[in-house]
Amino acid sequence: MNEKLPDLIEGERIFFQKVFERQSRATMEMREQWRAETILQRRRRVSSEIYDLLGGVVKYGPFKGLSLAKNNWWGGGDFGSMLLGLYEKEILDFLFSERLDGFESFVDVGAADGYYAIGMLRSARVKNAVCFELSEEGQRTIASNAESNSTSDRIQIYGAADRRFYEKLSHLDLSKTIVLVDAEGAEFEIFDDVSLEGLKQAMIVIEIHNWVEDFWEKYTRFLSSASALFNVEFIAPAARDLTQFQELNDFTDDNRYLICSEGRPNVMRFMVLTPKG
Repeated sequence: MNEKLPDLIEGERIFFQKVFERQSRATMEMREQWRAETILQRRRRVSSEIYDLLGGVVKYGPFKGLSLAKNNWWGGGDFGSMLLGLYEKEILDFLFSERLDGFESFVDVGAADGYYAIGMLRSARVKNAVCFELSEEGQRTIASNAESNSTSDRIQIYGAADRRFYEKLSHLDLSKTIVLVDAEGAEFEIFDDVSLEGLKQAMIVIEIHNWVEDFWEKYTRFLSSASALFNVEFIAPAARDLTQFQELNDFTDDNRYLICSEGRPNVMRFMVLTPKG
């Protein structure tokens, strides 16, 4: 047994090495600053650290290898979960489930920085993508990220989606098209009977934002219109397992689990609309 003691000690030294290094870098001044942080400030700081640690490249999950620019204008606090393949994991799991095998096109309404559209292209999950993004800065970020990931020739970028955005999709086979909608509450303005009719052959995934004014009235009206043309179902929340990431072993418990936070006010509702018939 004594012959194995040096190996045991060396193994433990390796395990704690990063922890000791992190502790040695944390000055009293830094610790005082951290204690005064808001949750949002800490999320952004931890995400920035993970970004630097992983070089801005997704290391885990179906978007592995996807490169994201750090001057990302949207959701800086989500960088950590994005690069670890944890961000909106329920959506990622759904997009890469067997039932979506064979789809060719991806439409992203509220595309932000292009994370989903470019990730779907780079992973060869789809052949082409169309993005709708209100912010001009966001549009530029999508174009920059697309160029960095060699997908510029397969992506189209438009401004904000309106009720007739489906007309820009006439070149697509909608029966092989996934439409992802994250419009921060504007989903109730974008979708009416006409736009739903125009997309009735596509599969639509919508993040429902329940904090908009007159939500219940808008939501029930939308459900009535959507259920006339689509089967309505919901994606269940997905568990996040942080034990698989050795990169996080030296993070405090608070910071490690804060990576799973997406800063939402409640558990989100992700709706799936599949064509009837």
